[in-house]
Amino acid sequence: AGGGVEIIQVIADIDAYEPADEKINAFMAAQGSEVDGIVTTAWVPAVVSAQALTNLGDKRIKMVGIDHDEVVLKAIKDGFVHGTMLQNPYGQGYIGSYIMDKIRTGCSFKSDAPWKSTAQTDQFIDSGTVFVDITDVDTYVMAMRRISLEILETFDSTYLDC
Repeated sequence: AGGGVEIIQVIADIDAYEPADEKINAFMAAQGSEVDGIVTTAWVPAVVSAQALTNLGDKRIKMVGIDHDEVVLKAIKDGFVHGTMLQNPYGQGYIGSYIMDKIRTGCSFKSDAPWKSTAQTDQFIDSGTVFVDITDVDTYVMAMRRISLEILETFDSTYLDC
């Protein structure tokens, strides 16, 4: 964990609300006083953890979540969550539609395009992520639009032959 962080618990099997609520709240009851930070990597645990910190009234623990559920955004505004990573659903739709239209109208992908590879494909287009905290929680949609437009600024010249 980089030397400056000690992981005291990884909570698994919390993709559904009820198990997440049970496990996260049980952990906080048993070990909350030893916790300085929480990182969540999925929507349900982010919502449950944000709600747990809010219910506890604990602003000492620094939490970074994922996604932009209203519970998480309100917890950021109220000071219970430090921030959240947005996966940019705006960009996923906007960039994907833009590229499909380019292909539909005759463009093709460059043979030397610098694609990223994932388990699903060797031609991955990253729609970007955005970190949101108290300074921009009210304008997070604009942040997603901004990163999407930044990606599109060079997309044609990097990936397409038109």
